[in-house]
Amino acid sequence: MSDYVTVAKTSDIRSGRGKAFTINGRRIAVFNDNEDFYALDNACAHALGPLGRGRLRNGMVVCPVHGYAYDAKTGACQTDVRLHVRTYEVMVEGDEIKVKC
Repeated sequence: MSDYVTVAKTSDIRSGRGKAFTINGRRIAVFNDNEDFYALDNACAHALGPLGRGRLRNGMVVCPVHGYAYDAKTGACQTDVRLHVRTYEVMVEGDEIKVKC
């Protein structure tokens, strides 16, 4: 059964930035969009770049390796519509960020 796992405090991730975590054996990147938090696979579907090191711009996570952009809510790639990364539910309780996986 999938449960929510606390990964960080809201103050740990600056707005427009992400951070990668290992949750139940999966590498997941969590992003802060002005206190709205999103989680998706840390590996870019294009060349496995570390999405957690990328930036969030206009709701798009931009891979730092080749610039492929993914919708933070859906995981759909805007650069190549054939690509997609998995997204995860995020819940904020108080100052804790929790990811369901």
